[in-house]
Amino acid sequence: MIDYKERLISDDVTTGALQEKSLEIFKYFQGICRAHNLRYWVGGGTLIGALRHKGFIPWDDDIDVFMPRPDYEKFYKIWNQVGDLEHYALCRTTREKNIHQTDMQLVDLTTTFINRHSVNEDILHGVSVDIMPFEGCPENPIARGMQIYHSILYSIFNVQRLPDHQGGLLRFATSIVLNAVKSPERRYKIWSKHEKKMAQYDFDSAKTVKETITSFRALFYPHPRSAFETMEVPFEDITVSIPVGYDAYLRRIFGDYMQLPPEEGRVAKHDVVYANLNEPFVKYKGIHYCVNK
Repeated sequence: MIDYKERLISDDVTTGALQEKSLEIFKYFQGICRAHNLRYWVGGGTLIGALRHKGFIPWDDDIDVFMPRPDYEKFYKIWNQVGDLEHYALCRTTREKNIHQTDMQLVDLTTTFINRHSVNEDILHGVSVDIMPFEGCPENPIARGMQIYHSILYSIFNVQRLPDHQGGLLRFATSIVLNAVKSPERRYKIWSKHEKKMAQYDFDSAKTVKETITSFRALFYPHPRSAFETMEVPFEDITVSIPVGYDAYLRRIFGDYMQLPPEEGRVAKHDVVYANLNEPFVKYKGIHYCVNK
């Protein structure tokens, strides 16, 4: 039987070791949420892992969490006052700096984790936990369609790179749109405008809510807000918050999530250039990333 946790990701870094580091970062995030009454739940493969394996999917290489938009923004607002700024950084694309991610990332500054799609970018290449917002969703069908439109334009001009794992057609369409607008300042104005439009519906008063910046497929699936009250379940050596309506939510996005995928599908989603869990990424600038800069 394959021991996926012993798979090498880079040099002497195994999947299991990366999972342990990711869990360490998550515990820090969870502690801040509990101390400041911020809501979150694990999502995607992390949620499936919690239900199917009571921990990580054995071959998974990250942790994904969602927060209602009000809590997401509060976490960002209080970070500089409550965070350990020597050990961690909370990254988010701004006018001044594009991290080529639609979400926020809580990055361990003492580690190195370089993705191929960002190998030429001077960004924070540490192990991270992805933090994504959940939005209120309008009831009017036209307004829902416009929210999808705003989500797509926000994602394209915020990330500013071709999407992975979303299909060739979407990748081709993204390249055309980005080639039409090359000015960084113009791109910033476009994505910031569409983010405001995308996030204008209040999570706590909406009847339905949804993901807006994850997979293209998820844009078309609103869910009842009541499904995202949370409960605790085991995950490795801790408990984590998950939505009470997890089953209907996961089946809409992933189908029969309790069935293991075929062997060829049991792979990590990141294409790693180099990883080191004991050395900070700044040590490898010009060696493993930004080599030609």
